[in-house]
Amino acid sequence: MKMNKPKRHISPVIKKLQETRSPAEFEKAKKRMMLAAKIADAIKAKGWNNGDLARELDQHNSVISKWLSGTHNFTADTLFD
Repeated sequence: MKMNKPKRHISPVIKKLQETRSPAEFEKAKKRMMLAAKIADAIKAKGWNNGDLARELDQHNSVISKWLSGTHNFTADTLFD
């Protein structure tokens, strides 16, 4: 299965944020974004869209969008579902 490639954005604001982050924060964010990319790839592989996943998991579309943003902190229960 092909993974989505992250897009590179260059701006003064992003550069300043990158300079102030710790390596631990960076790794945590990277792992969350990789998990979101894997979920997006799995949705696509099934031929689904975000709404299909929302219906299957009895969630709102907005929750799925939050998950796929790469900023959501998943609980074990969410991942098991």
